Amino acid sequence: MRLGTKNTIVALTIIVAIGGYIPAATAHPHVWIDSQATMVFDKNKITGIHMVWVFDDMFSLTLMDQFDHNHDRRFFDQENDEVRDNAFVALADIGFMTYLRRNEEVVKVAGFHDFVADITDQGRVKYSFTLDLAEPVDPVADQIGLSVYDSEFYIDVAFAQKDPVLFSGNNDLTCSYKMGEDDKHRIYYDMVSPQRADITCK
Repeated sequence: MRLGTKNTIVALTIIVAIGGYIPAATAHPHVWIDSQATMVFDKNKITGIHMVWVFDDMFSLTLMDQFDHNHDRRFFDQENDEVRDNAFVALADIGFMTYLRRNEEVVKVAGFHDFVADITDQGRVKYSFTLDLAEPVDPVADQIGLSVYDSEFYIDVAFAQKDPVLFSGNNDLTCSYKMGEDDKHRIYYDMVSPQRADITCK
């Protein structure tokens, strides 16, 4: 997490407090996220990405302690709004850690909608939201790659093992993906290769 955003992300104060006092050369992840992405199509172009993030057990407890005021293991109404406003929206400063590359150039994220925070039966906090791309992307004409990561490496994001990438609205296209490591855009002093899904459609 970039230090410029740490003061505005209340629910990440613990990891940022730790990370803020650890020299960058010795930093390591303090939060873990399993991520699933659904590529949202309109007229054969990718216009958005629906994301599902599931946090690790320990950080989930931190979020529940701060925002599940009635202890019903759900975030309803005002609780959901508080999670969104205090533990999510500031991630806009770093593109919600989502890097969709078209011919290796990052496509900007214009905003988000339909944010929902929930708690799974296993007691892990889950975020569900849709990112709107600043411009449509043509997965037939261009090379498309998707990575989700924190470049400062305080948060470790991994694609879900089952169905890491899905497709929605691609009625006239057959799409697939190939998982790998992004050696072209290494992070954390060039020591870490983020996971990457290379997406092709025809």
